[in-house]
Amino acid sequence: MRRRSDDHAVASSIRWWQRWASWAGYAASGAAALYGCVLLVAALLGHHSFIGVTDLGLPDVTWPSAVVLLIGSAVAAATVRPWGGRVPPRALSAGAWGVAVLALAGSCMVLLSLIQLVLTGTVSDLNGNSDWLTFVERLCLTVVGALFVATALSHARRSAGVCPRCGRAHPPQASDRQYPTPHASPPAVRWIAYTGCCALLPYLILHTLGAAGVPGIEPNGFRPTWYMLLAGFCGIGLAVFLLLGLVRPWGMVFPRWTLWLAGRRVPRFLPLTPVWVVAPTLALYGTVSGILAAAGVLGDDLFSIGGAASLAFGGYGWALAIAAVSYQLRTRPLCVPTKTAAL
Repeated sequence: MRRRSDDHAVASSIRWWQRWASWAGYAASGAAALYGCVLLVAALLGHHSFIGVTDLGLPDVTWPSAVVLLIGSAVAAATVRPWGGRVPPRALSAGAWGVAVLALAGSCMVLLSLIQLVLTGTVSDLNGNSDWLTFVERLCLTVVGALFVATALSHARRSAGVCPRCGRAHPPQASDRQYPTPHASPPAVRWIAYTGCCALLPYLILHTLGAAGVPGIEPNGFRPTWYMLLAGFCGIGLAVFLLLGLVRPWGMVFPRWTLWLAGRRVPRFLPLTPVWVVAPTLALYGTVSGILAAAGVLGDDLFSIGGAASLAFGGYGWALAIAAVSYQLRTRPLCVPTKTAAL
């Protein structure tokens, strides 16, 4: 009886977000089922512009998206229910990761809408019309994608016989968490991060020349003001700060210059939340626009301000994603026995 009460005390001491591996599959299944049914009804009522793809000249994806979400709901449920044991684990993992990738790809432009919302107080489409529905659709896909990533990770770890929370093998009594000591990322990841920072330089230099009045740089004779240039410098400075923080030790523990925060552990969500909002949009936007510019589809070529923007956004976005994965692995806490369990 005492052992059972001790185990209950240990379990109740773990916060709900630290128990994500136990509820992520249920949440992903419910969210996908709800969103899939909503899209199914919307398609039946004639909605044919899910996440604004038709505005870009692409085919309607409302019906396929509803089908993917409903199938994904069953996949997520299979990862946490006993009947899912009859399905090969690799098939379930592939299905969960597939839904996660498709959902996050569909939501990748949510960052642009968030920036517009902060700057203007509204969101609009390419024609300047209010487009709150598309914004909400992409935001919901972001939530669904994140839940399926958590579901895929927890299922893969359970299938491998390791702890779903930390991904390591340990006794079941290990419920406390021990965080690793601050250390830098591997050299290869650091060099990728430095390269991503350098990718921003051509874009910043061209805008500086445009603000100085050099002709032929900005499109349509536009000349940025020095206030706009200062805002650009500040934004790029924050971007570089965020990327370097993912690969340096001071990204794990607040450094001395943070005053009263010095020496405290940096909460993992603090850098990772903005990173995973920013990285997919910048990486995909920069890569796709660079490919289109190289193919001559866009008016700009690779040696114009548009090409510099593609290099900056794509290079920085991919470097940010790689550094974020490294940061997650380096900062992942280790489950250790609690004092209650030790008794």
